[in-house]
Amino acid sequence: MRLRHQYRFLPLKTKWLAAIFLAAALPLAFAQYPGHVDTRTKAGPSLRAIAVLEWTGTAGKPSASRLIPIAVFDGDNYQPGGLYLARPQPLALDAGTEYILQSAGVPKGLFDVNGAQEVQGYWLGYGVWRKIAPPPMRKLSQGKNMPQVVRDADDGRPHFSSGRAGTNSPSSAPKPGATSGSSGQNSSADSDRPVLVRRSSSTDSGGNGSSQSGGQPSTTASGSNANAAPPVDPDRPVLRRRDASSPENSVAYLPGGAETAIEAPDPNRPHLTYGSSNPTDSESFEEPKLSGNPMGLQRMVAVSDAADREPHPFDYSWANPEDAAKMKTQMEALAQKALAPAAKTPEKVSAAHSHRGAVLARRSRKAPAVALPQLADERFAAYQLTYDSGATVVFSARAAGATGKTKYVVLVAQPDFYGVPQVIFTSVTEDGMLDLTPRMQLVDAVDGEGNNRGDLLFELLSSHRRQFAIYRVLRGQFQQVFATGSLALSSRQAASSGS
Repeated sequence: MRLRHQYRFLPLKTKWLAAIFLAAALPLAFAQYPGHVDTRTKAGPSLRAIAVLEWTGTAGKPSASRLIPIAVFDGDNYQPGGLYLARPQPLALDAGTEYILQSAGVPKGLFDVNGAQEVQGYWLGYGVWRKIAPPPMRKLSQGKNMPQVVRDADDGRPHFSSGRAGTNSPSSAPKPGATSGSSGQNSSADSDRPVLVRRSSSTDSGGNGSSQSGGQPSTTASGSNANAAPPVDPDRPVLRRRDASSPENSVAYLPGGAETAIEAPDPNRPHLTYGSSNPTDSESFEEPKLSGNPMGLQRMVAVSDAADREPHPFDYSWANPEDAAKMKTQMEALAQKALAPAAKTPEKVSAAHSHRGAVLARRSRKAPAVALPQLADERFAAYQLTYDSGATVVFSARAAGATGKTKYVVLVAQPDFYGVPQVIFTSVTEDGMLDLTPRMQLVDAVDGEGNNRGDLLFELLSSHRRQFAIYRVLRGQFQQVFATGSLALSSRQAASSGS
């Protein structure tokens, strides 16, 4: 009210100036504060799917395979790969989806999904393994600066002469086979300069003016003999031409001969049938479906991204190959200590003994030596998960326990400045404890978010179930960022998981 009261007593000129200022400032205010943002024009997130390909047989030509969807990163969070946008099959297993098979971030092949099937409550994808096509050759373009031929003006360098009439001859003596027009010419140039002289027909015929090649007279052009074409050497090998008029000499008649456009094709000749260029149009392009957990099962990480990204390898490059062997030896020692049973502490000394006697008794009793277990199925891998970071070492093995049960160990460590591994994660379990503490098996390092930061993908095996989990190593901490639902195991899988 006070401002309005003062505005009433302002001069008319001042009121007009205030109105003009407000009219000029109003569009700027709306431009700075739009009030409502139309989100319909905003581009959607770039999805990135993570999966695991399991197969048997040879890599590239498996005898059977299946694709297990793990997760889909929507730009902010991980979504379950087996449930994300399912209708009823999930988005990660839509027909025509292409996955890049990777080993520590390096592409090894392509996998095209042709179909999906729900197996015991979890969706699995099936398709075909393809090779990566080589990049197209870059077409060279004409440069702006045209090349220039620079000639050397040095007359002392040797040159070749064509030997035509009127050219300079290195000497006054006529060369064998030289014409009269070229034999009498002298040159003012260096007499030691070598000259190549064209061979005439008189040299080959013994001076009678006609050359013989296989008993046939040679044909000479009109004019001087110096321009006549040289005859064919009778001792020169000649490729014999095949007479197409004779049926036994035709290409199509020969066993295994290739057909040409000239010869008529044999109507009874078998031909190979080329399949469709689109694998989704034919079930013949789909590899046999993998079921159960057969012997020799192999795994590889598969990534499908809507955006094109440059591959980023995660293998750690050791400065010296001996450092890798030394690190593996240290990790073996740490794994043996983790699997070794705890040493029994000496019995307590009776209170009736004196203090000095108790000290002497404790000194005389030494802890029994514990035998270190023998490791089997060792796996050692070193990754560089981030730019300019050190090595992240993963070691796994198994050993026979004292009770006859198999024990499993997984260690994740990072070496310090002196090359000593500092363990940041340890997992020890045995056959009877798999439901409480699953057995961990490393699949590989994978860039789940597309930011060139590697995470570790593990498979968790219990007695009758299994699942996959993504772990992140950050600032010396090992934490789980995503885990899939449980996948049922068959009786054979459950039995083999404990071996």
